[in-house]
Formats: sequence, structure tokens, C-alpha cells
Amino acid sequence: MPRNSSGVYSKPAGTTPSVGQVIDPVPWNALTTDLGNEITNSLPRDGSAPMTAPLKNADGTQAQPSVTFSSDITTGMYRKASGVGALVAGGSEILNWSGSGVGVTGNFSASGVLKGRIDYVEKSGNYLAVAADAGSTIRFTAAATLSLTAAATLASGWSIDVFAYGGDVSVTPDGTEAINGIATPLVVKQGRKLTMYCDGVGFYTAVPGAWETIGENSASAAAAVTVTNLIGFKRLRITGYMQPATAAQLLLRTSVNNGSSFDQNSGDYTWYAVYGNGTAAASVNGTSTAVGVGAGGTTNNADLTGGIQFEITMENFNKGRSTKGLITFGNIAGSNNFAVGTIQFLRNGIIARNAFQLITAGAVNAFWEVLVEGVRG
Repeated sequence: MPRNSSGVYSKPAGTTPSVGQVIDPVPWNALTTDLGNEITNSLPRDGSAPMTAPLKNADGTQAQPSVTFSSDITTGMYRKASGVGALVAGGSEILNWSGSGVGVTGNFSASGVLKGRIDYVEKSGNYLAVAADAGSTIRFTAAATLSLTAAATLASGWSIDVFAYGGDVSVTPDGTEAINGIATPLVVKQGRKLTMYCDGVGFYTAVPGAWETIGENSASAAAAVTVTNLIGFKRLRITGYMQPATAAQLLLRTSVNNGSSFDQNSGDYTWYAVYGNGTAAASVNGTSTAVGVGAGGTTNNADLTGGIQFEITMENFNKGRSTKGLITFGNIAGSNNFAVGTIQFLRNGIIARNAFQLITAGAVNAFWEVLVEGVRG
């Protein structure tokens, strides 16, 4: 007689003798045959034969998994919930699986190649990155701001890929938190991609190339462009265009207190300029309260051919030594009336700078397009 559905074996009837009873061979032969069948149907401990039907185990728990090891009874597998299985190691869950996928607790390593679909999403506007975005690639199809949830909430090990494909994306940390040690937004330029990492305190990323975009500044009626929070940058590159409402000179000043005030004492800047204006060329030098970006005043023409185009580079900006700079400029004021040239300047004083300002002489409003890039260090 085989086992019942609970696995309980019952021997055949007529096989329980009493003292002095003559044993009937028929039921006893049936008993020995039955016992032989059940022994054969048992799972051999030496593994010489496999199961012929599913092996059913107890549900178990995280502390006492149902499939475990004789020398390590807190490591193994158990049924976590309906439709959910889990693996534990030393009583701690490390992996669970269900119809929706596999979840891993802790680090994951592989000696081979991992293949499969990337967790990918598209955004067409501003977005707040949250903990559930971990491991995702976010592709922006338009210019946008990506705000980051507080690093403590996202926790160490969180990361996302940011792909700008439709305009620049400004990545903004929470409050006073920093990206690469600087509490200012990081701009991902159109067509570029980077990975943002969180350590539970702040954020880090590897910027493609040495030059990092700090920001782009556009204004249609402003007398100055001010850029602060530059203490992390040893080298700056400032390129752009300025068109004043009326003729005005363009000036550059630096700051040691993050823009609360700007260096503008007599003799703060020493400069040397070589330029051509119309058919004449000149070489001049001097000291001043600001650096003139160009030769003389900058004109305004109705057809927007006036104004000044410039590129400024500064070295040792955040170092405890004098900041050195080089300016190239061009200014068209009409037919056969132009100025082009190069200016080298020195901001005297062995102290680190952390902000700068471009300003028109006389506070004349102007149209601005200014790109600021930097190299950290």
C-alpha cells in the first residue's frame, strides 16, 4: 500500500500477527513487496537516483530557511510570500525573486558579461530624480533642469546616467549639497552624457574632457554678468559677446569673497595690450582698477554689428598666488572701423579668487551671451 498524500505509509491489511498464529504467506508476501517498492521510491542519500516529481519543502523563514546546510542552517532558501522566493546568507536576505523580476540586496558582481535591457526613460521637461531612478538612463529631449533629491535620502551607491539630447541639461543638487565638491549646478551640454554618483553626502561625476561647462549666461538688458562659487576651479575660460545699448567699455574684475565685493582698487590689475584699430596698430600697458576687455569703448550699431566678441582665460584662479589672464577680442564698429587685439593681465596679490564679474563702464545695459568653462584642481 503506497503512502498517502501526506507521505504517511500504511502496511497492507492482514499483516499484524498474534502469538501462535500461523502466518498466511499471501499478505506477508504483499507486505514485503510493498516495503520494497516504498524503499525504491525513497530518495537515496548518496544521490544515486533523482526525484521523479517536484520536491516539496516547508515554507521556512529568513532566520530558518527551508533548504539549508548541515553546517550552516541560517544560509539557504525559503518562501518569503505568495509567489516570492528568497535566498539568505547568515540569516540576512541577499536576493528575492517573483513574477516581476529579481531584487538584490547589497553588492552584485559578475565574472562574465551582463546582457539585457537598460532601464531607460525619456523626459521632455524638468524632473526630480528619486531613489527609484537608481541605475536608470534618463534621456532629456529638450533643455531642462534635473533636480537631485537629498543625498542622504538617495543613499550611498545610487547612480543615474544623464543624456542631454535636445538641449542643455542643468543638474542641480539639493540645497547646499555639492557636485564634485562645488555647490553649483552642473551643465550637461547638448549631445553629451555622464553618470552621476551619490555617496550619501554629495554627488560626483566624471566630466567628459578637461573643460567643464560651469554655466551659460544670457541677458538682454543688464549692466553686468556675475559668476560665483568658483573656488573649485584653477583655470577658467570665458567666451562670449556683449552688445551695449550705448557705446561703453567692457571691464573684468575678480573677487575673493564670492561676489560680495570685487577687486577694484588702484593698481589691482597690471596689463599689457597689443591691438589694431582701423589702419593703426598700438602697444600699451598700465595698471588699473579693472581690466579693459578690448580697446577703448565698445559701440552699438542698429544692425548689431557693434559690440565685442571675446575670449578670456585665467590661470591660478583659486590658488594662493597672482591670477594671470589672457584676452583676445574683436570689435566691429562699421566699415573700416574695427579693433582686434590681445591683452595679457595680472591680478596682483597672492590670494585665491572665487568669483568674477564682467561689467560695462557707466553701468550701461547690454545684451550678453557668455559661456563659462573651467578646469578643476
